[in-house]
Amino acid sequence: MSEQAKPKPIPLAMVICDMVIEDRLTGKKSLIGIFNNVNALKFPCQHPNINVFFALTEGIGTYKGCLRCVKLDSNEVIMNINGPIPFPNRLAAVEFNFDIKNMSFPAEGQYIFELLCDDQLVISRKFIVTKMGEAKKPQ
Repeated sequence: MSEQAKPKPIPLAMVICDMVIEDRLTGKKSLIGIFNNVNALKFPCQHPNINVFFALTEGIGTYKGCLRCVKLDSNEVIMNINGPIPFPNRLAAVEFNFDIKNMSFPAEGQYIFELLCDDQLVISRKFIVTKMGEAKKPQ
């Protein structure tokens, strides 16, 4: 089957979390510390560990995968990770995650994580980065 004739995979899940643990015996995954935003004292800020978990189905063969993070107001791509996404068969539910260390956010605002397969957007998720106010001192 040619690259262009492959169907776009169907997303089943996209979750941002601290950690993904896989049970060695069953292969079941546990998503730990699910979150949708980061609070920072100053910018640029760095988050020590972000995992972006995906479950996809209806793919055929291997796709060129790309996870990117875009700052919405400027359309600036601040992170881009590439890798193959293989499907053993079309009925398979393929689960995988990207483990991102020390991700830097240049400013507060709205961001979006996007997963592309063979340069086609499959699923996306908004992500908010906010500046924390200084704690008020008791009077």
